[in-house]
Amino acid sequence: MSMMASKQIRQVLAAAIIVVSVAIAGTVALKQFRSAPPESAPRNSSPEIDMAMSGASFSEMRGDTKLWNLTAEKAEYDKESGSVRLEKVRTELYEGKAGGMVITSQTGSYNEGARIVRMNGQVHIVTKRGMVMDTDFLEYRAAEGVVLTDRPVRVVDGRLTLTAQGMDLTIKDEQVRFHHQVHAVIEGYHAQR
Repeated sequence: MSMMASKQIRQVLAAAIIVVSVAIAGTVALKQFRSAPPESAPRNSSPEIDMAMSGASFSEMRGDTKLWNLTAEKAEYDKESGSVRLEKVRTELYEGKAGGMVITSQTGSYNEGARIVRMNGQVHIVTKRGMVMDTDFLEYRAAEGVVLTDRPVRVVDGRLTLTAQGMDLTIKDEQVRFHHQVHAVIEGYHAQR
């Protein structure tokens, strides 16, 4: 083979490689151009929700003292109404003569303008001194320092077990007022000598 023939073969091979490379790049670009645009992730929340987050915490301070703290596993904020929908809620109230209480529920909401926390579904309250209360709905009004419900509530405090329809509990002095249909049982001592 002559030098001229091998030079021509190299040029033909180089041209073939370039043509194949351009064809491959063109095919990839054409497929990219023809493919549908990527879909956006579906929204799990309602259109009126401005922001959704996982893990949220709210609290209120007076000077250097924390009055209450609310945490939730999920929160959805509606800017227009100024309210936050909550899931797996835990509210700690630090005031009160006995040191406050912890309230948990399945769902709830917080209205920042009115400073009201509403809790729904398996609402469970435990005071620092050991009183336990259960209901399916309650409202904590931070401005008034009161926890209230108009639903059936069950209270266990030492030997006392009480059921009632509705209650108001003032945080500062932990005074409880039951509305109506109150039924109370006090367990007796069964002493042995």
